[in-house]
Amino acid sequence: MLIDTHAHLYWDLFSKDLNEVIDRSLEARVTTIINVGIDIEKSKQALKQTEKLSKIKNLSVYSTIGIHPHEAVKFGGLDELEEIYKSNPEKVVAVGECGLDYFLQEEYIKLPDGTSLSEDQVKNLQRKLFQAQIDLAKKLNLPLIVHCRDDRSKNPSNTECWDEVLEMTKDWFGIYHCYSGLPHNTKYIIHNTNFLISFAAIITYPKNDYLREAAKILPLERIVLETDCPFLPPQSKRGQRNEPAGVREIAEVIANLKRLPLEEIALQTTKNVKIVFNL
Repeated sequence: MLIDTHAHLYWDLFSKDLNEVIDRSLEARVTTIINVGIDIEKSKQALKQTEKLSKIKNLSVYSTIGIHPHEAVKFGGLDELEEIYKSNPEKVVAVGECGLDYFLQEEYIKLPDGTSLSEDQVKNLQRKLFQAQIDLAKKLNLPLIVHCRDDRSKNPSNTECWDEVLEMTKDWFGIYHCYSGLPHNTKYIIHNTNFLISFAAIITYPKNDYLREAAKILPLERIVLETDCPFLPPQSKRGQRNEPAGVREIAEVIANLKRLPLEEIALQTTKNVKIVFNL
């Protein structure tokens, strides 16, 4: 059995054939899915959908509450997130997707009135939003699902975002989602944090040797798997919609890198997920 720790099943791309998507997930032995919120409305949708999907035989679905860093310029408070959690605490298992994203595209630095903020202003708003969600996770005793993206368009060695995220989360626990840290980040995480690392299908992309090296050195007890669907399909399906069944291909890559049976990867990563989310 495999677990997709990061999916967005409420996305419009799944609106016409979600039942078939779930069927393929079960056929691939992906029997548990974490449906991750990215803002207040999507967190509500994720929980509502989770409650419905949980009625499907042999399928376990949970959701999260979180506000993505891209929403930082609209940040108005987290009271509604906490209310979503309180409405069904057995199904809401984490705070996130939250974090920092310093790959600042134009659409994410504009205020509702159309004016733009400076990069430094947006980064400060992201830090404020992220810290508020860290505090909420501590209040509710929930793990974090952390988004972290550096801008490496000009400097391939840039880890400004990762350096800040690691400092801000050093005294809590959770998952660093869709891992993209460089080797020194990986070593720091192993020795100085209580976080798991989640590998998405970007580990299958030819240019990402550094992620395959990270998978080799990380203890299996620190690894979980995800799709981030409908985004980031594996190399074999580039240009297509991603879906939870894709977790199996990621597990196979990890198995090959670690020279371990797929069954061992599935067993240990499932155990890791159940511990961090208290399932």
